[in-house]
Amino acid sequence: MIYAIPYVLLVILLGFLAILIEQKKEDEAFTRKITLWGILIYFVFFAFRGFINTDWMTYYVEFDKCTWDLLFNYEMGKSREPGFLIFMLLNKSLVPNFHFFVFTSTLLNTWLLLSFFRKYSDNLLIALVVYLVFEGFMINANLMRNAISLFIFLNALPSIWERRPLKYFTLCLVAFMFHFSAIVYLPMYFFLHRKLNRWVYLGIFALCLFVFIMHIPIFLKMIQATGIGGVFIDNKVEAYTSNYEAARGFGMGFIERVITGSLIFCYYQKLQELRTENRMFINAIVMYFFANFMFSEFAEISNRIALLFIFSYWVLWGDLIKCFYYDRNRYLFCTFIGFYCIIKTATTNNGPIYEYDNLLFGGIKSYQERKYIFEKTFEEPEY
Repeated sequence: MIYAIPYVLLVILLGFLAILIEQKKEDEAFTRKITLWGILIYFVFFAFRGFINTDWMTYYVEFDKCTWDLLFNYEMGKSREPGFLIFMLLNKSLVPNFHFFVFTSTLLNTWLLLSFFRKYSDNLLIALVVYLVFEGFMINANLMRNAISLFIFLNALPSIWERRPLKYFTLCLVAFMFHFSAIVYLPMYFFLHRKLNRWVYLGIFALCLFVFIMHIPIFLKMIQATGIGGVFIDNKVEAYTSNYEAARGFGMGFIERVITGSLIFCYYQKLQELRTENRMFINAIVMYFFANFMFSEFAEISNRIALLFIFSYWVLWGDLIKCFYYDRNRYLFCTFIGFYCIIKTATTNNGPIYEYDNLLFGGIKSYQERKYIFEKTFEEPEY
């Protein structure tokens, strides 16, 4: 677990600062000061990072080879999304250094993320902790295109509630220019704001759990029923069914989703009393559960679709803390959150590819060094 230590320390430090804010909320100057320190720590951690995780292998090479000719001779499906390509070219024109590109990307993402959190959270540091634990480390380190696209969409959410279609679809189009997956958000305007009946929510959640627990490869079965693919599809169904638990086990993540889904049902009305806009996040978390459980026979597809709606956690977990009537229950939930955040951070950021280094503190390993570590980590074993 040694590689995960910096990530765990960041979560613990931001969590500690968030607790300080909760204890002295009436002191606005103190709250503002601690929040700024927390944001600065968060920003420095990611803006000056070295080559961590995996996708820098692709983005570093792309940045090095990127020229304006790629834009003038743009090929849909072969070139990167045009918005991201322009953003990368502008950075390279200013300072032809990949780490400057990482810095400006982090600056843009941090500003967009905090703009979203300011609308839906009264403690930015709690929101940042939940964000980091629920895919934030991966989003910041790996998903450079997806991150910008997702954060632009998050700032379009108020337009759904205010029923401002022009602004919403314009922002979605901008998000689409950074990552084509943003096309999924276009129809969200028509139903994300609607109030879902509490019992309908429970029915969908229960169905998702049933499909997952019973190992029902529902979509493969539907394809198989059409007769498309023949023996190939039959083999796929058998392979996915036999390897189901290995790909999607009943571990801590499953337990957490069951607890979260159950708590949302229990405090369904209270969550909407705290903030009527929580309808959007409840609807989004339904889609998150649907992607996680119903698409579970396709692990990669499941992860990618669920990631588009993971933002619901970043708001609802913070609001669930306020829903408990008894202090003891609130403390129990906060304790669960604390332990879960630490354990998940430690287990998902462990391994040589996650070795953290920083330009400001001791320098970083070169691209060649990290590439060697990457290749050694994922090399095929010899038999």
